[in-house]
Amino acid sequence: MKVSSEISSGLSSLVQVHGTILQQLRIHKNICKLWGYEKLAAVISTQNDSVCCHLDKLITMMLKEEYMFDLQNLNKLNIGQTVEEILVSDRIMAESCGELAVKLTFISHQIEIRKTLEEISLIQRSYASLMAQQLELVRQMGTQFYLATRC
Repeated sequence: MKVSSEISSGLSSLVQVHGTILQQLRIHKNICKLWGYEKLAAVISTQNDSVCCHLDKLITMMLKEEYMFDLQNLNKLNIGQTVEEILVSDRIMAESCGELAVKLTFISHQIEIRKTLEEISLIQRSYASLMAQQLELVRQMGTQFYLATRC
């Protein structure tokens, strides 16, 4: 498959975003485990696995085209210091990744790339929605009750 320079640049950005998300999710998962919030850690771990799978797909596509990409410079990590901050930073990261995937879907003409981008968009939007729902529960229930019953 031949990849245009515009989609190549976009895929490179998406690989960079995925690498950043992967690191942020790993840290948040470990923080939640350390704090004893196993249920939340499991949710984050599931998303981490999904991101890892899509990152592998993206890198494989880029390698097939012999397109060079740089994972040396990842985006800034936003590590939460509280559960609410974790939920907010993960939601923001997922939303931005989903939006980038949608933009790339519109300019991609390759079926394999479009399918992967659609999967990424769907999964990231779903995770962003889940994080927003959890934040709403925190707001409604209060932090202490949320942590005691949901995490």
